[in-house]
Amino acid sequence: MFTVTIQTKDQCFTQKYEQEVLAAQALSDAGIVQSKPCGGRGVCGKCTIRLNGREVLSCKTMIDSDSTIDYTTAVHDVQGITAGIMRHFPKNPLVQEGFGAAIDIGTTTIAGYIYRFPACELVKTACVPNTQSEFGADVISRIDCFAAGGAEKLFRRVHEAIRELTEGFPIQKYVICGNTAMLHLLTKTNPSSLAVAPYVTETLFGAWRENAYLMRCISAFVGADTVAAALASGMMEQKTGLLIDIGTNGEMVLKHGEKLLCCSTAAGPCFEGAGISCGTPAVSGAIGQVFVKENALSFTTIDARLPVGICGTGLVDAVAALLQLGVIDESGYMENAFYFGASSVYLSPEDVRKFQLAKSAVRAGMETLLHAAEVRYEDIDAFYIAGGFGSFLNIKSAVATGLIPAALEEKAVSIGNGAGIGAAEVLQSKQCLSLSEKIAAQAETLTLTDNPYFADQYIENMMFEVTP
Repeated sequence: MFTVTIQTKDQCFTQKYEQEVLAAQALSDAGIVQSKPCGGRGVCGKCTIRLNGREVLSCKTMIDSDSTIDYTTAVHDVQGITAGIMRHFPKNPLVQEGFGAAIDIGTTTIAGYIYRFPACELVKTACVPNTQSEFGADVISRIDCFAAGGAEKLFRRVHEAIRELTEGFPIQKYVICGNTAMLHLLTKTNPSSLAVAPYVTETLFGAWRENAYLMRCISAFVGADTVAAALASGMMEQKTGLLIDIGTNGEMVLKHGEKLLCCSTAAGPCFEGAGISCGTPAVSGAIGQVFVKENALSFTTIDARLPVGICGTGLVDAVAALLQLGVIDESGYMENAFYFGASSVYLSPEDVRKFQLAKSAVRAGMETLLHAAEVRYEDIDAFYIAGGFGSFLNIKSAVATGLIPAALEEKAVSIGNGAGIGAAEVLQSKQCLSLSEKIAAQAETLTLTDNPYFADQYIENMMFEVTP
C-alpha cells in the first residue's frame, strides 16, 4: 500500500492505493478534473503536472509508491459567457408557475438561465466547465470515448453540471440546446455515425424527453445551438443576414429572402486554445489581448495574472500584431518562435500554420454560403457573431488576418451567448419554440467535404494580406 498526496492552492488530499494508479485517476479520485484536449493520448501536453518534483503527463504516468502531486499552480477556472442580447418577443411561457431552466451545452462550457414564472423573471445565470473535456477537447474525441465504453461517464458529467447550475431551484421544465453531438451524449444516444461518412444522425431531436425539451438540430454538423443563436439574433426578420459562431467548428447561417443556408467548417480547436503550443482556454492568466504599442508588441491577460498561455482571441490578435510588425509575412512564414515578453508563453511557426488552416476554413465557408445564395457581402444587412470567442474577438484583428472580410467589419454585431439566449427565449415563448422548429426545418445544409468551390476558396484564403 502507498499514499498519494495532492496539494492544490486551497486543499491537501491524501489517498491510499494498493495497486499502481494512473496519475490522472488519482487526480480524478480527489475530485480534480483536468482538461485533456487530445483525449488522453499523450500528445497535447496539456495535462502536465508536477509529480515528486518533476513534470510528467498525468494521462500517461503510473504511480506505484508514496508520491506527491503539486497542483498549486494549476489553472482551471474557464471563463464562460452567459451574457447576450435578448430581442423583444411575445411571452407565452412553457411553464405556467414555478421555475424553468434554459441550458446551453457547449463543448467547453455549459451555461444555465433560471426563470421564475409566470413573471418570466430571470433569477440566476451561471456557467460551469464542461468536464467532458477530460475525454477530449473536440467532439470526435468524445465520440471515440463513447464508442470505447465511456457513454455513462460522458452522460454523468453533463448531468452533474446541469444539477450544479440548477441547485436550489425545483425546475419544472428545461429547454436544452447544444450541437448535435452534445445532445447525443446528453441522452446516451450513439453518436458514432456523426464521425464517419455519410455523417448521418439517428435523431435531430426537437422533442420532449420527460420534462426537458431538446431543441431541434438542422443536421449532423449544424446543431440546436446554431438554431437557438439564429433565433436570438432576429435575423429571420431581415432580408439578408449572416450569423457565425466560431469554435472548433465554424457554424454559420445565411438568410436571404426565403432562403436559409447553413454549413459547418472544420476549423480545428485552435480558436479554443487547443492544438497550439501554449494554447489554453479562456482561463485566468490567459493572454487574451495582443496589440502593437510604440512599434512593439504588448499584451494583457485575463484577470491581469501572470501569463499561463494564450487563448483564441489572443491568438487572433497576436497573428494580426506580428503581421503588422513584419514578424510574419504574407505566406505565414515566421522564422522563429515568438515569446511574449519575459514569459515562457510563445507562438511557434507551426502555431501560425494551424491558425492559417483554421481561418481559411472559416472564411471559405462564408464565401461558399454567399456563392450558393448569389449574395455579395455588400448585400448583407447585419453580420452576427455568436459565442464566447466571438464576444471577445477584436474585429479589426479578425479583418487584418483575413478571418473576417473587411466588407463586414462595420456590420458586425456581437450577440454574446446566442445559443443560451435563444434557448431562454424558447422557454419563455411557445411562439419562439415554433419559430425555432421552423428555422431547423427550413435550413438547408451545404456539404463542404466535396464542394469544389469551397476547396478553391480554402486555398485562396490561406495567405495573409499585408499592407505596407
